[in-house]
Amino acid sequence: MHGILRKTVVTAGATLALASFGALSSQASVISGHWSISDVLSSKTCSAQLGSEPAVSGYGNAFETKNCQRLYAPISKATAWQWSYDDGLSLMDADGKVVLQFDIDELDGLTSIGPSSLFLIMQPVKQDSKASDLSGLIEKAIVVTAQR
Repeated sequence: MHGILRKTVVTAGATLALASFGALSSQASVISGHWSISDVLSSKTCSAQLGSEPAVSGYGNAFETKNCQRLYAPISKATAWQWSYDDGLSLMDADGKVVLQFDIDELDGLTSIGPSSLFLIMQPVKQDSKASDLSGLIEKAIVVTAQR
């Protein structure tokens, strides 16, 4: 009996993990590539890479930065990224803890929303980024008309 229950739980967990990975992969194909992160107040800029492959930690897709510590020191801990329509782009450390969050701004970039004291803009580097048009990150509105 315990073997059947254990097999069912493992199978359900694997199915859920595959479904989650499928959702991540579809967004990775939309926005993976090179990005720049800029501080609005100081005009300092650094480079970031949103990978389309899974992160080593298992928490989303791979993420790398170059010289971003001067903008926000904890960003150096980020090793993964995830996108959701509710939370935007989350940068996470190896333990799955959110280090920094961005959300849609004016369709030409993402603006930091957490922590709230930061004023960072994240924009795709056009020449090699798949994210030249961020409209794919906007959840389409569904209009439902009720008739009586």
